[in-house]
Order: sequence, then structure tokens, then C-alpha cells
Amino acid sequence: GGTYTEVDGILYPNLVVKPEKNVVVGKYGTIWMRFTEEKYSMDIWNFTLTGIASKGAEVNEEAMEVLDTMVQAYLKKHKPKNPDSTMEMWRLREQARVIAEEFILEDIVCRFH
Repeated sequence: GGTYTEVDGILYPNLVVKPEKNVVVGKYGTIWMRFTEEKYSMDIWNFTLTGIASKGAEVNEEAMEVLDTMVQAYLKKHKPKNPDSTMEMWRLREQARVIAEEFILEDIVCRFH
């Protein structure tokens, strides 16, 4: 026996979801959680009951792995003309990150898992 709230003659169960502890969701996990909540509002209950923060952490971990892999591949392909130039290296890393992040947001974060 649980408790119920009556609204217009219909009984709705009072659900209490305990927050997950010690789960670091990260940047991409947070974006994924917001995307999922906005796009799939009905399915958010399933994730809430099964642990949306844990799934957000998994999405973040996958995104970070892809980010590292894509940045390293970009830097191998696009060698700096002057490796001692901090600004050139920063520019190359920033270009790599932007390209990788575009892929991550479209193919990893903004899809239903």
C-alpha cells in the first residue's frame, strides 16, 4: 500500500524518487538530460525511476571519449607550421574541439538513449 492523490475522480500514486548520490553528470550529461526532458517528456518518468543521472553520466563519458579521440585525430592530420607558437596550437586545438563538439551534440547528446 502506497498513498494516492485524487484528481477529478482519478487516483494518482504519490511517487517519491530518491536522488542519486555521488553521480557526476558533467557538461554533456546535463545537456542530454535537458534535451531528453524537453523532447521526450513522457519518457522522462521511466528515466527518473531508473536513474536519469546515471544515464547522463554514461552519455557524458561517451561524449568525452569521442571528444578526446576526435581532437587527437584532428591534431595528427593538421600539423602546426610552428609547433612552438602557443597561439597556433591553441587555434588548432580550438578548431578540433569545435568540430568534435558539433558531432557530439548531434550524434551522441541529442538522441534518445
